[in-house]
Amino acid sequence: MAPTTSGASTRASSGASRATVTPRSTYGGVSSNRASVRTTRTQSTSSGTITTTRRIVRTTPAAHGRTVVGATRSYNQAGTRRVVTPARSYDHRYARPNWRVVRYSSRAYSPPPRQRWYRPLYTRWYTHPWYRYQYATSFTVCSFGFTSYAWNEFWVPPHRTGFTWIGPSWVRGVYAPGYWVPQRRAPVGYVYVPGYWDADNYVEGFYRVDRRGDGDWTWVDGYYLDDGTHIRGHWRPAGAGPEGYAWEPGFWDGETWVDGFWRPEFRSGFTWVSSFYDAQGIYNSGYWAPIETTDGFVWVPGWFDGNDWVEGYWVRDDEYENTDLGSWQPEEGWDDGWDLEGGWGDGYMEPLGDGYDVPREAIEELPLGIPVD
Repeated sequence: MAPTTSGASTRASSGASRATVTPRSTYGGVSSNRASVRTTRTQSTSSGTITTTRRIVRTTPAAHGRTVVGATRSYNQAGTRRVVTPARSYDHRYARPNWRVVRYSSRAYSPPPRQRWYRPLYTRWYTHPWYRYQYATSFTVCSFGFTSYAWNEFWVPPHRTGFTWIGPSWVRGVYAPGYWVPQRRAPVGYVYVPGYWDADNYVEGFYRVDRRGDGDWTWVDGYYLDDGTHIRGHWRPAGAGPEGYAWEPGFWDGETWVDGFWRPEFRSGFTWVSSFYDAQGIYNSGYWAPIETTDGFVWVPGWFDGNDWVEGYWVRDDEYENTDLGSWQPEEGWDDGWDLEGGWGDGYMEPLGDGYDVPREAIEELPLGIPVD
């Protein structure tokens, strides 16, 4: 059996989608208590030793089910505004170290992956175990203050600074909704990947490198199915995969590209739940859900950490409902790299600027993706 890409064929064979799977999972946000914290740190950088003072809002998770703040991008505002994102907060469901400097977690099975585009996945060892299958992005999902009609050819959205609206059209025999493209040219060595609609959520486009220098990879363009489901564009190994395995596509997290992985195409007693971005800017990774439910228990989904698949497990309903998330403490290193020069100083996301127009011979050193300002 030839390996496939997780998407249309997987949904058809699994017998379930994220809307129909019975087991409860740990979706949602938390309420919080806030307090201002100021810390000073001295560390070495490529430009020498620097001392930084960090002031950040401390968020103590207290309950399930509240809105996540700071992960989405405003419709008509650049995504690189100064704001504390969930990944750089004290909300330990999502707060994680900078993937460039993540250390060996004592809870993990292996050290951080050697392949750097898997390292963002490994950072989730520093988040609450019930939420490790989720991943807070940085301005990847666009929030609107109006109702969108992207599938209607006569609808014209409100003006969006720096973007042009491309109306819906037929693409390879499938009717596809409209999307925005930046008016500014792409950086040298990059190609624009258009945004797309995941139900009512608009997932922002980004620039991807036009060729990779770290192996034999092929870019697969995103496309819509007849039912309106979108299969996102992704990098896929050019060669054949293991027999009986499907390729689970990677994703754009607003800061960097995160590579996909091979997973079994079928698994006895389980169904594969497809990944998606929710309205709060949280990327919900695909996972195996048991076909048979267990009364009185909540299924905590498994996840891939860049090295290994971490198996899901059942948690008692009362434990899930009554546990104070604020009492959970991550291990040392959960905020590593936040003060790196040019990175996540002060816990904020900083504008990237225009420093990506470089000679083509240096493309191998460029990130696989960069956001649209």
